[in-house]
Amino acid sequence: MLNLKLQRNKILITILLFGMGIFNLNIGVTNAYFSHTESLTGNTFSTGFLNFTLTNNNLDKLIGPEARGEISHASVVMGEGGSLPMQYTLSNTILNNDSDLCSKLTVEAKLNGVSKYTGALSGLASSVTTEFGTWEFLFDMPPNVSVPNGAQCNENALFSAWRADIVNQIDSSWHDEETLSISFTARMVVLNEIYARPDGGVAPQDREYIELYNNGDTPVDTLGWQISEIAGTTETFYPVVASGAVSGEMMPYDGASTIIPAGGFLVLEFGGSASHLNDTGDTVKLYDGATILLDSHVYPGVAAGKAVVRFPDGIGFWVDPEPTPGTENMVSLEDLRMAGFDEAMIAQVLELAALKNITLLSDEVVEEVIPEVPVVPEILPPVEEEEIIVPPPSDDPIVPDSEPISEPTPEPVIDPEIILEPPEEESVIIEPEPVINETEIIIKPEQTVESIAEPELVIPEPDLMSPPQAEPALASEEEIL
Repeated sequence: MLNLKLQRNKILITILLFGMGIFNLNIGVTNAYFSHTESLTGNTFSTGFLNFTLTNNNLDKLIGPEARGEISHASVVMGEGGSLPMQYTLSNTILNNDSDLCSKLTVEAKLNGVSKYTGALSGLASSVTTEFGTWEFLFDMPPNVSVPNGAQCNENALFSAWRADIVNQIDSSWHDEETLSISFTARMVVLNEIYARPDGGVAPQDREYIELYNNGDTPVDTLGWQISEIAGTTETFYPVVASGAVSGEMMPYDGASTIIPAGGFLVLEFGGSASHLNDTGDTVKLYDGATILLDSHVYPGVAAGKAVVRFPDGIGFWVDPEPTPGTENMVSLEDLRMAGFDEAMIAQVLELAALKNITLLSDEVVEEVIPEVPVVPEILPPVEEEEIIVPPPSDDPIVPDSEPISEPTPEPVIDPEIILEPPEEESVIIEPEPVINETEIIIKPEQTVESIAEPELVIPEPDLMSPPQAEPALASEEEIL
């Protein structure tokens, strides 16, 4: 917008402006980046401007699918002092690429801690905002992504601003743009197992070795790559040769090729007989043929015969179980806990393992995952006991059974020490039963009269519930005759 202040002769000022080539007859067209001031004695001609800045506007990184392989980046968007009020938006422009890596990468974008976008990097965009501040980005390659090692993703994240009082950017003649240049290279070959303290056994477990893993979907030749280890502050490099490695070199174990197949392993052993990896802890790094650092790991002291491995292979967390050179790494739940993993980290490990269709060692998983069920003894149904009914005491004396007795009933023996007390509720007095002097002779069918030596006396069964009675006097022989 033109702001012309004339404090003197307007005709004179107009002539001067024409002479300087500043005045433009096409008043309706302005330049968005125009900012200029001309001064005459007592006269001022000025215009406004729109401008903002973007810090940290270049990002060039390696990125891989391993756990904790995310790439973070932050840029600050700030308006210039004196600029016209503005609004802006974020969009992206994908440049020429040799793969679909950009569509497989993910990003979360936050403005001052508030999420503005989460999804594929190729779809990065945000709504219109007038808020300035810090943009934070978190880029990631999901663990199930498989692309060629070295694949490229080149993209521009474009911040476009225009006047705040104009709804559409196309209608605003004042605008400014800043670009965040993004470049990612897929790093698919990583360190996978470090065996620093041999404890004898079958080769190659009788020597130090380092295992690589290829997460990519194409083979990779590691000839000319380098492994390094740091003792103190000195980093020593060991180039990879095809065979015949001498001290200071590494080669594939057992004459294998330097080419790692897609989703495959490569075990590298040191040349010579010297020990190179520290038992009490060391830093191991992997460089490609162009000496670009691909991967590194710092391991603590390790027990003899134990290895430091990723689980799951190529993408997981580092633990120290039994060595498995050239084959799939296996760990138990106890290995994870001994490595200091909490339940949240263990859950992440299991989630990654599920993507690889592998599980923890079965003998540990079954015991730990399935809780022990206490053995409950079998409860048998209760046995129905025969109910014994004891009749209440009766006032009537007990009358002996009148049916013939098949066998002699033994005479009951009454213990004089036992005194049967009558019921407390009521005292019952039973008169003595009269004594009968007559005797009854019972002859069994199988016996003869001659077998009976003397008559059998039948004494009525005493009433145990009654008080003891006096024993009747026996008749004399004269009275019997």
